[in-house]
Amino acid sequence: SETGKDAKLSLVASDQNEKSGATVLTENRSSTSYSPVRHHWFYRVDVEGKSIWRGFSIADSRALEEAFLSPDLNETTVVATDGGRFDVNVVGRIRVPVYWVDKPTNVNRCSWFYKGNTDARYVPYPEAVADKLEEEYRHGVTTGEWHRRLVLPNNELVVMHGPAVIVHFPQGPDAFGSPPESTMRPHVVRRGYDEAEIEDTEPSSIDHLLLLCHGVGSACDMRFRSVEEVVDDFRATSLQLLQSHYRNSFDSGVVNRIEVLPISWHATLHSGETGVDKRLSAITLDSIPRLRNFTNDTVLDVLFYTSPVFCQTIIDAVCSELNRIHRLFVSRNPQFGGRVSLGGHSLGSVILYDLLCHQTPQAEVGCPKSYLNGSAGTGQPTVRYPALDFQPAALYALGSPIAMFECIRGVKSLGADFSLPTCRNFFNIFHPYDPIAYRIEPLITSEMGKLKPFLIPHHKGRKRMHLELKDTMARVGADLKARLVESLKATWSSVWKTQPPADNRLEKVVEEEMEKEQLCEEGKEESPTSGDLVTPDMLGKLNGGRRVDYVLQEAPFEMINEYLFAMSSHVCYWESEDTMLLILREIYDAMGVQADCTVPQQGMSVRRAGPADGPNEVFLMTPGSDNPSTSRGGT
Repeated sequence: SETGKDAKLSLVASDQNEKSGATVLTENRSSTSYSPVRHHWFYRVDVEGKSIWRGFSIADSRALEEAFLSPDLNETTVVATDGGRFDVNVVGRIRVPVYWVDKPTNVNRCSWFYKGNTDARYVPYPEAVADKLEEEYRHGVTTGEWHRRLVLPNNELVVMHGPAVIVHFPQGPDAFGSPPESTMRPHVVRRGYDEAEIEDTEPSSIDHLLLLCHGVGSACDMRFRSVEEVVDDFRATSLQLLQSHYRNSFDSGVVNRIEVLPISWHATLHSGETGVDKRLSAITLDSIPRLRNFTNDTVLDVLFYTSPVFCQTIIDAVCSELNRIHRLFVSRNPQFGGRVSLGGHSLGSVILYDLLCHQTPQAEVGCPKSYLNGSAGTGQPTVRYPALDFQPAALYALGSPIAMFECIRGVKSLGADFSLPTCRNFFNIFHPYDPIAYRIEPLITSEMGKLKPFLIPHHKGRKRMHLELKDTMARVGADLKARLVESLKATWSSVWKTQPPADNRLEKVVEEEMEKEQLCEEGKEESPTSGDLVTPDMLGKLNGGRRVDYVLQEAPFEMINEYLFAMSSHVCYWESEDTMLLILREIYDAMGVQADCTVPQQGMSVRRAGPADGPNEVFLMTPGSDNPSTSRGGT
């Protein structure tokens, strides 16, 4: 009978819910009052080959719902989401990026969800299916009639045993009668979505704009992600660090957020207009195709930049993108009153550096000047450098070969008076194992080459444990050696005092040698980055009289083999909390906002792969600041 089948199905569903860990509640057969489901808007993205649905922030979802319910809704209704970086066509259900070109993504107005067997993430039903489920649910609630079954368009089955016990059975047996492995393992079905599980909304106000230019190739990291994807991570890291290291200012509204946008030029260089890829394809050998394609897509970008033809293409593309995105950003954020900074990775930093070297200060705009501004690189006689529409506050070079390019151009020294005409601050940030990075300070003055780069503080507010241990062992070794020298000197003096020689010239020679040895050891013990060793004349004007070279702290496991982690260290900056925290400190120090002196333990939300260290809080001195601060976080 039908009742017997429903009872059997109910028993199976209850059994499977117990196996899957779902909580089975007692069926409620009494009619209750019905409350409409609350909808939440989701968008679909592809992450590492998987298509997943992500929920819009609470504010964005409410804005989309208001637009959807508005009587003025039409096919052109668009709502800005994700901090203004995307526009959503409410009727067309598509989400498109504003500042860069990418394929549109689907948008869904969601109310019903199911959980898969292999993924703990809830997946929304299509809107038509969700409406049908809601209709069946409303009928069950108002009439008290449950054990309702709904056959989906793909022949899958949803059974409503009660208001809190709803299961989704996957597709049944195939044409040969063989059931799939997961046939009898029902999915857990959920009505509505808990807003507590949705990511926090970004602050609407923006304090600073950071434009990041990628390096060689179309992929920016070891996972072959695009510049738009890695910049998303960099932006998310900035918001997490603001909430942890600037919590007091963030909660009070003094600090909001920085906007980080990508600058891409690779597609322009390799477009059909230049014909580069077509010509390369004709001359490329058929053997080892993957390696040759990788070389054509990445390594050759360096040669293109040094060519007399394509350097102009790259410079024009970067400057055009900078001006376009800046104008578009200002038009969409008319209340923005902050500064703009530039950042470049690898070859991207060289491009920005060359562009800024040939900008004209505002006071000299009216003066006649040649627009053919010399060499951009090996083999490049002249390049016409276009003008930027804005003057950046700083240039952050990440893993940069700028110094190497200057050397092959024949530049022996930049000099202490060298600076970027329209950009006061310049930071050369690199990982100690990065094979592409080079120091710049020795090109300013030769004395700077004797100093080690400035060690960037860890975002926890201390040195990494292995570096502290290394420094401790060095100090202990130097102390033992100094004591041994003093002991030998005292012994030698006592021997000569008991039996003074006729000629004391030998004693003087020995004492002089010992003093030289002691002075040498004392010099080694001194910190190479201490302020006593650095004079304003040595620092020059490139970074406003401050240090230029900044080195990250390597992770303990990276010390196992420097060569093993060389390539990954060149692309580590996109996920580096230390790099982003340095940038944030520079931005907000200029605004007169200091990081919190005490960061609460639960405040740090930066998530990194690998085991986390225990919570630690120590005082640190930020570069260019006399105010101590503490910070803590992941590894």
